[in-house]
Amino acid sequence: MNTTASTVKSRNILVLGTGELGMPVLRNLALRAKDVEGAKSSVFLRASAVVSDVPAKQGDIAEIGDLGIEIVEGDLMKCSIDELASLFSRYDTVIGCAGYAAGINTPMKLAKAALQSGIPRYFPWQFGRFRSDWSRRSAGRLRRST
Repeated sequence: MNTTASTVKSRNILVLGTGELGMPVLRNLALRAKDVEGAKSSVFLRASAVVSDVPAKQGDIAEIGDLGIEIVEGDLMKCSIDELASLFSRYDTVIGCAGYAAGINTPMKLAKAALQSGIPRYFPWQFGRFRSDWSRRSAGRLRRST
């Protein structure tokens, strides 16, 4: 186990998306930010999600505001690697929570943007696995939590 303490502190974090994974990540970041001076969390969302009239989306947007999380509008699928790298460079940590809706090529695009941006930490979501593998060909069967 690595016992060396990191000298890089995450105080400015960007979360990509708000689905099944994104909202719990945002909630926990907001709880943790209360104990870290200067901590700021932001979330990258499509403009259509921010102004959606779908009640569940409206609830998420309201909760994000209540948590004190900044909304950054954009589209992962439409942004170029250069545009994403420029955005990522404003943060010290980027956490990918976009999921399958972002498209099959998006994980690699995000990884390239993270490398280009020079950010200290990037956490991809489910990189390199396909949902169809979860129940059939995986070495250790993954089970959905209930």
